[in-house]
Amino acid sequence: MKITAYDSLRSLLLPALALMVVVPLQMRAQIQLSADTSEVDSTRMEAAPSVKNRAPGNQFRRDSDGLAVYGSQLFQGDFGDLSFNGFNPYYQIGIGDKVQLKIWGAMDAEAELQVDAKGNVFVPKVGPVRVLGVRNEDLNNVIQKHIESVYSDNVESYAHLLSTQTARVFVSGFVLKPGLYEGFSSDSPLYFLDRAGGVDSQRGSYLEVKILRHQEVLVSVNLYDFLSEGILPPTHFRDGDVILVGPQAKTVSVTGQVLNPARFEFAGDSVELQKMLDLAVPEADTTTVSIRRKQKGQSEARVLPIEEAGDVTLQPGDEVYLGSRHLTRDVLVTYSGEHLGKERVVLPYGSTLSQAIELIEPSMLSNLEAIQIYRESVAERQRELLSQSLDNLERSVLSATSSSLEEARLRQVEAETILSFIERARDVRPRGQILLESLEDANRLHLEDGDIVHIPMRSQLVTVQGEVKYPNTQTHREGDKLDAYIARAGSFTEMANTKEFIIIRPNGLIETVHHRGRTEIGPGDEILILPEPDEKRLLFAKEISTIIYQLALGARVVVGL
Repeated sequence: MKITAYDSLRSLLLPALALMVVVPLQMRAQIQLSADTSEVDSTRMEAAPSVKNRAPGNQFRRDSDGLAVYGSQLFQGDFGDLSFNGFNPYYQIGIGDKVQLKIWGAMDAEAELQVDAKGNVFVPKVGPVRVLGVRNEDLNNVIQKHIESVYSDNVESYAHLLSTQTARVFVSGFVLKPGLYEGFSSDSPLYFLDRAGGVDSQRGSYLEVKILRHQEVLVSVNLYDFLSEGILPPTHFRDGDVILVGPQAKTVSVTGQVLNPARFEFAGDSVELQKMLDLAVPEADTTTVSIRRKQKGQSEARVLPIEEAGDVTLQPGDEVYLGSRHLTRDVLVTYSGEHLGKERVVLPYGSTLSQAIELIEPSMLSNLEAIQIYRESVAERQRELLSQSLDNLERSVLSATSSSLEEARLRQVEAETILSFIERARDVRPRGQILLESLEDANRLHLEDGDIVHIPMRSQLVTVQGEVKYPNTQTHREGDKLDAYIARAGSFTEMANTKEFIIIRPNGLIETVHHRGRTEIGPGDEILILPEPDEKRLLFAKEISTIIYQLALGARVVVGL
């Protein structure tokens, strides 16, 4: 029976499963996600104890292509956490609402009035005043006019909506949890939809949300209008009203250089491309639009400038991609290190490194023979390769098997050590240096926008780092070999690789040497002593050694176990 190293890590909590389960790599992320979700839900319940039995939100459901439907970000519990009790100025007064009234002047009175079944409130010494259907912002004026019809002089009043009647509303159709939900009659449709878990983003529509009363449509809500323009029709719910979410309409996808990459709904059999772009919001430097259409087993594509988007109509299922193609005319080059001139210069596209070097104003300490160049695209590629190596190592560690419980315990300790190494290695950022054997290479190297040209300072120092007892920087001594510098750094640690040594020359050139007693060390050199994983003790010693070399060569740092 096989035991994985990851099983062993879990055995402290689940000893009964230690010899049975092989845990895949992805489970760690799933466990973390579950823990995070539980913490958020717990906090939310404490913040809004009055909200009960809310269905779980959409959690940004995505299709198989990784795209979420536009609108699925709406319902994550934030609307359902807070009820809207009658402070909307456009809210229409309904039966059961409560009004606070204060009268002063020729007569004084103060009362809390409730709208009766006929839609009236009874004002003391004035009589019934009909307020049913009156907008909240007009309530005070309506009551004041009725008072003035009885008391023509020296009577003032102030009336405001104190609270609205509760309403029990059915939420049905394509929502995650259809049911009956209680709120205030002044609450928005978003409140009740959120309580029901929101629109089912895989099946429901964000364009067709109807509010029904006695099987008649009172109002239709387009949630895209709310997302893009903040438009939300005023509503006044009563007991028994129904919020009905219709089926999802036809969709197109918009990706690339947009702020809202998503799958978008539209009504009808076709839709203007510009309308979809208004929702997706292209980035400022977008220049082209690509459209791929798949129908009846055939696929066709077209590319056009974004300026022509207004003349294009999309069909259901179309895939739209926005991109940009910039014709580079200039390259911006940054100078760093020891020099007296400008920090940045602009050169024509196609310029070589030698042309950039000609513009350097050196100081008396500039080491022009050791010029270095750093490029972001090279650093990015180094990061990708390092990440792949670390992912492969992590996958191997977590799926390693053992033939006995004792071996599994040893693998547990080994896994903890290696996973810690992987975590530290992921924090290392390669520098993206392009190595030049001599300045003659500068004539053949064309510059890219954003390149950094570094001019080292002439130095009489030698740095020793890595697996030595006392990493330090020493004064260069003519004639001293590699072993002399290592000795002055306290000699090797127990983990040191004593067979291979890395020497980094001032121009960034890297040499791997094997004879410390015969290797010449020059001024400005860096000496890296790498660790050597124990192949007898560690199952993945060779893979770790490879990654250590990657880190040392790409970032000039030594990361040990």
